Amino acid sequence: MTNSITLSLISHTNIGKTTLARTLLRKDVGQVLDQAHVTLQNEQFLLLETPDGLQLQLWDTPGFGNSHKLLKRLQGRSNPIGWMVSQVWDRLADKPFWCSQQAIRNVHEEADIVLYLVNATEDPAMAGYLQPELDLLTWLNKPVIMLLNQTGLTDPDQQRQLNARWKHQWASQAVIHDVMSLDAFTRCWVQEGLLWDRIVQALPEDRQPIMVQLSSAWREQQLAVLQQSMKYMAHMLVETAKDTETLPEKVAGQSTKSLLKRRIQAMDERLAHRIAAMSTQLIELHGLSGDTAHTIQSRLEDVTVPGERKPWEEESFWSGLVSGAAAGFASDVATGGLSHGFFTLGGAILGALGGTAYAKSQDEKDPNTISWVPDFLNRQTRDAILRYLAVTHCGRGRGDYSDPREFPLFWQQETERVLTQKQETLRILWEQCQTPADQKSNQKATIQLVRYLTDMITEIFLTFYPEAHGWFKKSHH
Repeated sequence: MTNSITLSLISHTNIGKTTLARTLLRKDVGQVLDQAHVTLQNEQFLLLETPDGLQLQLWDTPGFGNSHKLLKRLQGRSNPIGWMVSQVWDRLADKPFWCSQQAIRNVHEEADIVLYLVNATEDPAMAGYLQPELDLLTWLNKPVIMLLNQTGLTDPDQQRQLNARWKHQWASQAVIHDVMSLDAFTRCWVQEGLLWDRIVQALPEDRQPIMVQLSSAWREQQLAVLQQSMKYMAHMLVETAKDTETLPEKVAGQSTKSLLKRRIQAMDERLAHRIAAMSTQLIELHGLSGDTAHTIQSRLEDVTVPGERKPWEEESFWSGLVSGAAAGFASDVATGGLSHGFFTLGGAILGALGGTAYAKSQDEKDPNTISWVPDFLNRQTRDAILRYLAVTHCGRGRGDYSDPREFPLFWQQETERVLTQKQETLRILWEQCQTPADQKSNQKATIQLVRYLTDMITEIFLTFYPEAHGWFKKSHH
């Protein structure tokens, strides 16, 4: 079709093509098993279609087995005996090998670009099957982009070193137009956008305008998803900033500690529900499945609070420290208990003994009403950003989304950096949220927070993926 671009995804058998196809398509296709020759025939999928009918097609193909033998078969098809062996004998005696031949013939006839997936954990100089496969790719005479799979979540410097290592190994192979990382489990949508840009450069000039339009349409879709994600996050954070508890009059026989404990738990539970709702929204918005609510609810704990005050200190108690333990618990909820692993216990100790206040009275006229303090809200902002990064770097091929055991250190460091830059701006916003106001003011605060979150996420992405600077920055502004 003249109004479509066809990508063929090929690799050695059992490298992860179908897993990557699921990630790119945002839906389950084919079979994913830990064995060779799972895909026995070509499968065509529509990856993107614009309103004016332009299409981006993706082919998933059977994996290469014996590439040297495969190339000889394909080269021998020009003579009658070779054709007979290929079409009759191989079909009956070696079905996977025959399927591989059919797949390569299809790529030869239909593909505009070949996406060649390799296992990045292997030493490219030691993987003996790579050179025969590159010979086969040369025979195809199609532009090839080598995708490095199974890289995991590595920091930008490590990614660049890995890419450089593979590029250097295959620099002499004219058939390899480009090399980039695209892990089926941990890719980000920004990396997909960079892949489309590289495809534009690899295509013949007469085919480039179609891919430019497809890439632009895809980018607009993803930026709309980004904006909706920021709205979900902003809504959760503004609602948390506005959340309050009113402490009742002390009843004879009840301790200040027990009254306070129930109010803290109520705020914690509401925060847990908001975080669970936000997480579900982000998961669904990014074409994933999974439910983190049960994980978050399982972490609702019987938190501790600072000890009782002496009778003569009761009057000043409510206007000072109210809950040191709450930050430990609620931050544990926000990150699924995974960002550092000791929030609940650590927060309680720091709050009780170190004098750190996480929820306190914000109004001198009403000292019995407590709400979250700005530092705690900043922590929730950090955790929301980390969760967003986790969702956007989750490939559908791994199955249902679940929180990572630990957020990568370079994510945490970069998030802390951008938050520090916005700290004063956020403090003013939290104060606005906690000032009694009408619904219009709350909407204005949410809109402002969406802009701040977008700024921070954009800066983080451009640190991780600087190649996206041109289109990301332009689209952002």
